[in-house]
Amino acid sequence: MAVIKCKMCGGTLEIKNNETVAICEYCGTKQTLPKLDDERKTNLYDRANHFRRNNEFDKAMGIYEQILNEDSTDAESYWSLVLCRYGIEYVEDPATHKRIPTVNRAQYISIFDDEDYKSALQYADGYQKEVYESEAAAINEIQKGILAISQKEEPFDVFICYKETDANGRRTQDSVLATELYHELTREGFKVFFSKITLEDKLGQEYEPYIFAALNSAKVMVVLGTKPEYFNAVWVKNEWSRYLALIKNGARKMLIPAYKDMDPYDLPEEFSHLQAQDMSKLGFMQDLIRGIKKIIGNNTDKQAVRATIVSSEVMNSNVTALLKRGFMALEDGEWTKADDFFEQCLNQNAELAEAYLGKLMAELKVEKKEQLADCKEPFDKLNNYQKAVRFGDQQLKKALEDCTAYIIERNENKRLLSIYNKATNTMNTADSEQAFKLASKDFSSIPGFMDADSLCAQCNEKAEICRKDKIYETAQSTIKTTTYKKVGYANAIMLFQTIPGWKDADEQIKIYQDKLEEIRLKEEADRLESKRKAEEKRIAEEKAAKKRKKIIVISLLTAIVIIALIIVLKTLVIPSVNYNKGLHLSEAGNYAKAAEAFTSAGSYKDAHDKQLYCLYNEGLELLEAGNYSKAAEAFTFVGSYKDAPDKREICIKNINGYTAISSGAFHTVGLKSDGTVVAVGYNYSGQCDVSEWTDIVAISAGTCHTVGLKTDGTVVAVGDNYSGQCDVSEWTDIVQISAGTCHTVGLKTDGTVVAVGDNGSGRCNVSSWKDIVYVSAGRNHTVGLKSDGTVVAVGDNDSGKCDVSSWKDIVDVSAGDNYTVGLKSDGTVVAVGVNDRGQCEVSSWKDIVNVSAGFEHTVCLKSDGTVVAEGDNNRDQRNITNWNHIIAVSAGSYHTVGLKSDGTVIAVGSNSDSQCDVSGW
Repeated sequence: MAVIKCKMCGGTLEIKNNETVAICEYCGTKQTLPKLDDERKTNLYDRANHFRRNNEFDKAMGIYEQILNEDSTDAESYWSLVLCRYGIEYVEDPATHKRIPTVNRAQYISIFDDEDYKSALQYADGYQKEVYESEAAAINEIQKGILAISQKEEPFDVFICYKETDANGRRTQDSVLATELYHELTREGFKVFFSKITLEDKLGQEYEPYIFAALNSAKVMVVLGTKPEYFNAVWVKNEWSRYLALIKNGARKMLIPAYKDMDPYDLPEEFSHLQAQDMSKLGFMQDLIRGIKKIIGNNTDKQAVRATIVSSEVMNSNVTALLKRGFMALEDGEWTKADDFFEQCLNQNAELAEAYLGKLMAELKVEKKEQLADCKEPFDKLNNYQKAVRFGDQQLKKALEDCTAYIIERNENKRLLSIYNKATNTMNTADSEQAFKLASKDFSSIPGFMDADSLCAQCNEKAEICRKDKIYETAQSTIKTTTYKKVGYANAIMLFQTIPGWKDADEQIKIYQDKLEEIRLKEEADRLESKRKAEEKRIAEEKAAKKRKKIIVISLLTAIVIIALIIVLKTLVIPSVNYNKGLHLSEAGNYAKAAEAFTSAGSYKDAHDKQLYCLYNEGLELLEAGNYSKAAEAFTFVGSYKDAPDKREICIKNINGYTAISSGAFHTVGLKSDGTVVAVGYNYSGQCDVSEWTDIVAISAGTCHTVGLKTDGTVVAVGDNYSGQCDVSEWTDIVQISAGTCHTVGLKTDGTVVAVGDNGSGRCNVSSWKDIVYVSAGRNHTVGLKSDGTVVAVGDNDSGKCDVSSWKDIVDVSAGDNYTVGLKSDGTVVAVGVNDRGQCEVSSWKDIVNVSAGFEHTVCLKSDGTVVAEGDNNRDQRNITNWNHIIAVSAGSYHTVGLKSDGTVIAVGSNSDSQCDVSGW
């Protein structure tokens, strides 16, 4: 049974074999289905439908055409191209709650004459054809209505294309620039399509007829923006791409890109053949309007703005009297009455600047001209101001412009002074690093104002002093509050080492290092004494045993004696000999041979603990000698003994080859010891474009994107970013990363967590997490391991995959598709979530040191370097029984990758996109 997303609402559809029409259980819409021959095609359809549902029609069309290149008989792909061409968006009908189509890209051609529609009918079966014809009829009726409305609209000269609001709903700088351009063009007599004004009395679903009419009638389109992403915003691109299509089809039109505060090379590639205009250049507006006049011609001259200035000498006596009465009414505060007098003046002379000045004063409730400078806010955007400046003489124009400039400067100084005073108060009362940094941030926001720069530097210095003092005090107090002095001294040394040269921190380090040495020497002496007493006891026990054996030999028959001797030999004598042999070898520093002896001793006394001790020390010797491969195997075998996991990570990073691996859905990524990265597999979204990466210390592969952690704590990402999962460029102080299906999670040095991407079901709600030491991102949930061994989780929990609150003593976690796996400190494993393929049947596993959860299979690394797996094996992704010398594993969707101790990589499972081609690594 195949699974695909509903093309109307995005809900999950489970499709039976050969089914071509289905009804979505979420929105109740009957819809046609594509041919789903393989997983790749299913993924392409889901991706294309995602873009179309989000009105990114051009991106969606590219993927549908890719599908048709592989199968030219796919009726659903032809129909999907039709939906994109007409910009069909399915919205919920409030009355029936069913999804109905709306048209966002009207065409002059009827849908019934569309070639792709005809191809869809040609290759559709009877069920599909019935749905296509029904939907096409509805779309055709909608389009008829759009064309009827658009034909009634007067033709436009210029179409202004821009982004009105940003992601937070705030007005963009683009909107301000577009408004200025609109007023300049209308002042020149052009009829301009400007959505903010042209569509202000229309509802959202009524926009298309007017946009369609404007696109087809306007001779010039100006596309302006201040950021590359604003040019490529969905509805902005929808407008200019449709306009370019008209030009491509022979329409005599001109598109002019206009940019500001950005590199012209960041403009859309489609603009590469056009002459772009820099809005920051002096005289840009005049040059642009002059160019538009040349393109459109002189037909707008009939509406050109007249700049006639009527002086007081030519005013007739009636107008002069009305002006005087108007200004007298202003002095009396009779605003409405004054406005009426000035209106009467304008009825006789429509270009009388003094009348517009009076109307401006009445609008602002100002009694005298000199009081205009006392207004709270600038008024240069008001229509009466603009008319007064337009028709007034140079003296009046300069007086009004100076007045608004004074208000702007006064308000700006007031704003800067307010920030300065706030920062000064914060600085004067600050007694912590955080408070001084808060004051520094405010000072840095007003550079050059008074002595803000100097005070900012002072705040940073005092913040640094507070930081070091706090660390110093914490180091001193940790010794007093820690029960175990050894731990307290070690923690204090670690803290003092972060502030070298501060106060007497260096002397304190030496003092506590000496105390630690004293403790170590005492522990060693106690150990030797304990060992001596144990040896004496052992010798005494052996003597007593010999006496007992002698009596037994005399008393029992020869056969019984022989059997008894054999039993004693196997269970006591040989283990004892091997145990003692191990002790002597261990004392002599021959840890490798000692470990073998203790292994032969089996369960005799504390032979297992001695074995771990020797293997650990053998690993230390190998690490010191630079034999990182053998050392990694030794530290892997001892599991969580002492700091073996940390030593194992050091070895892995120094192996000459690959130091880390990560499996995505259909690609594999490897981190080399020199900090570079390689990748193989599916690369449609660019998730394998990692060849330029350097200084990388960690990697994580998601479904269609790849994330890398750099040595300086910043993060890089490539691949699919339609949900923002690659927006990690501003992250800092990151120590660990994890890439999910459509989201990315990062662990910061202070134990907090950040996340970007699709936040469906709340999978990115991690801002409140604290004391986290490891994170893992699944398909639609996120898991975090806390420093106390407990686990937290957020996101979709319909299958119970987030039910981890009762887990304890956890040292490693991994989030899979619909389940979660955890490794306990005793080497056992727990799991919750979907178990339909047996992926959660891990309770019997022991001696595990690393876990990895894939799509429907789980892989774990054992301490002896072998690997175990449970779950789906349809693509041989669990064929790992002959693996050995493994030091790390990673489970993808349908493949498994292992990193060997010699730095090479092996892989099994699906290789449909070459994701297992790692033999040369």
